[in-house]
Amino acid sequence: MKLSELLQNVKNKKWLLNSIAYYHENLFLLAASEFKVTDKSKKVIIVSRRNYNEKWQTYPSVSLKELKDILKLQKETSNSLIIESFSKNEQQEGYDVKTITFSEKLTDEFSKHILIPETELINHYYKDQKVVIEAQTPAGNLFYSKVEGKTKSAYKQGLVSSLESFCLSIGVHSDVAKVSLTQDDYASLLNEAILNTPFLSLYKTAAFDFKSSVDYKLLHSLYYGPLISAGIFIAGVNAFYMYKANSLETTLLSYQGGVSELLEQKQKIDLDKLYVEQVLQEFELYPNVHSHWDIAYKAISEGMDIQEFSGSKSNVTLRGFADSASSILAVISELPMVESAQFSGPVRKSGKRDYFMMELKVVGENEK
Repeated sequence: MKLSELLQNVKNKKWLLNSIAYYHENLFLLAASEFKVTDKSKKVIIVSRRNYNEKWQTYPSVSLKELKDILKLQKETSNSLIIESFSKNEQQEGYDVKTITFSEKLTDEFSKHILIPETELINHYYKDQKVVIEAQTPAGNLFYSKVEGKTKSAYKQGLVSSLESFCLSIGVHSDVAKVSLTQDDYASLLNEAILNTPFLSLYKTAAFDFKSSVDYKLLHSLYYGPLISAGIFIAGVNAFYMYKANSLETTLLSYQGGVSELLEQKQKIDLDKLYVEQVLQEFELYPNVHSHWDIAYKAISEGMDIQEFSGSKSNVTLRGFADSASSILAVISELPMVESAQFSGPVRKSGKRDYFMMELKVVGENEK
C-alpha cells in the first residue's frame, strides 16, 4: 500500500471499520451495506439496543460540581458499565442526565472490549436534526427519536407497533420528519456514522472497563525500568558524596595536630603580650629614679671612677677620679642633654690620677 493510500485510510477511518463488529446474540461485521455474521472477535463492539437500558433524569437546583460528584458515585457503585452525558436545563436551574447502562451479561462477556451503543451512533449521524426513524436491525425493528436534544428509543412490540404509536407514546409532534430504513440502509448508516464522527465524540459515547482490560504487570513494567535507573543514580550520587565527606573528615583529622599546636602558640603569644602590657603599665605608674643616667654612663665609659652622682632635674654634680679631668669635661660637654659643664673647685692630683668635681646644667624637657 502506498503512503498516500495509508494516510487516506487513516483520514477516512477505514482501518477502524476492520476493528468493529455489531452485537446481538451473534457478532456481525459491518460491510458496506449489510450485516455479516462472524465468529471473529473485534476490539470495538456496537451494542444493540436490547443489551442496554437508556434513562433520562433531571437534577434540579444543583451545581456542576455536585452533579459530577453524583455521577461519579453512580458509576463507582454500578456493577455494569455505564455511559453518562448531561445538558443544562435552564427551567429547572439544573441538568438533564442521560444514563446508558449495559447488561451485566454483556459487561462480563465483553469486559476487555470497547462498547458503543447503537443509538449513540444514530445520534451522531443525525446531529442536530429533529427526526423519528424506524430501522430494521438484527435485533428487530428499532424506533428512534431525536427532538430538542433528547433521544428516545424502543423496539417494535406490543402497543408500540408503528412509528405513529411510538410518536404518541413519547409525545412527539406528527410534523417531525420520519425515516424508514431497511437493514442494509441501517448498516450503511452505522458505517457513515463511524467514518464521519470525530474521535473525541466517539470516545465520549463509548464504555471501557479499564481495570479488566489493562495488564497491570505490563503497565508497571513501563515505569519499573526508569524507577530502578533513577534509584541506582540517586544511590550512586549519595555514595559519592558520602565518600567525599569521609575523605574530607579524614583530611581535617590529619590537620588536627597542627591546628592544636598553632592554637597553643597563639595562646602563649597572647599571654606574653598581656604580660608586656602589664609591665609597661607598671613602668608608667613609677617615674625613673634618675633621668640623667646617660651622663654617668658616658663618664664611666671614658674611664672615670664616680664617687658622687647627684643633683636635680636641671643641675647635676659629678665627683670622682679620672686619668684626665679635662678629657672627661670635654666629653660630657658634648652630650646633647648638657647645657653647660664646669669644674667646681680645683683639680687635684692623687697619685697619677686627677681628682675633681663638676657642676653640670642639664637641658630641661621643654628646652629640648
